[in-house]
Amino acid sequence: MTAPKPSFFHQRLMHALRGWRRRMTRGRRARTDMRQLTGMSEHELRDLGIGRSEVPGLLDRHRY
Repeated sequence: MTAPKPSFFHQRLMHALRGWRRRMTRGRRARTDMRQLTGMSEHELRDLGIGRSEVPGLLDRHRY
């Protein structure tokens, strides 16, 4: 016996929940990255090749 096929509503709901989870994960990662980068010294940031003023722009660029 096979399992019944999920309804259209169920498929849409699962798609929406996966998207929500993906956005939450990306937001959490961006906040963690922001905390780590803002906690670095100017010397450490220069070693990475970025300036302190570039940090928000870098994170926004990779947000989506």
